[in-house]
Amino acid sequence: MKVLQEAKGLGVPAVWLQPGSFDSEGLEFALREFKDAAVGGDGGRGGEGWCVLVDGERALRAVERERKGGEGKI
Repeated sequence: MKVLQEAKGLGVPAVWLQPGSFDSEGLEFALREFKDAAVGGDGGRGGEGWCVLVDGERALRAVERERKGGEGKI
């Protein structure tokens, strides 16, 4: 949570929460506070959630579609 708060304070526009790196409070904070993109929680192709190595390109495309007003919320 401290890292997320620091990132927000520094103006970081987006975050990726690797499986095991957050709790429900951290995920809720990230999804609420990082409007450009916050990836984390259930989903992805792995059994533990979104993984940057496995799902990175797919998540990036989804965020780009969302920014353009189409489907793609992750």
